[in-house]
Amino acid sequence: MKKYFIVLCSFLVLSGIYMEAKSDHGGLAGGIVEVDAENPGIKAAADYVVSAANTNSCNGLCSSLNREGELKLVKILSAKTQVVAGVMYNLELLVEDKNGQQVIFNTSVWSRPWLAGRNDGEDHANQITKFHYEYVNP
Repeated sequence: MKKYFIVLCSFLVLSGIYMEAKSDHGGLAGGIVEVDAENPGIKAAADYVVSAANTNSCNGLCSSLNREGELKLVKILSAKTQVVAGVMYNLELLVEDKNGQQVIFNTSVWSRPWLAGRNDGEDHANQITKFHYEYVNP
């Protein structure tokens, strides 16, 4: 009887932990969640990607991107977040160069804001971990 009681208590404790881990969006904490493109974190991550692509500072992932002049963000097509050690932003972006050539970026940005403000000139708070692109009507 004591063995069943311990199993029942363990089940109840684990069930409570599971329910506590549920996020506001109905998924488990750490799961990938679709978010509104108007979210300030999403906008900041999208701006970071475009800026990195313009300066070719995306860890070598955007070095083969051909463009004329500076790229500008046209639209955030989709956005998802995942809480990791920070936040992983998974973005699909529509960008355009000065000649109107449009490109779709499929990218991930790992944001760790507590690392911002170091004095070595590097941006440790954000890191592009995935960068794929496709030209629209080349």
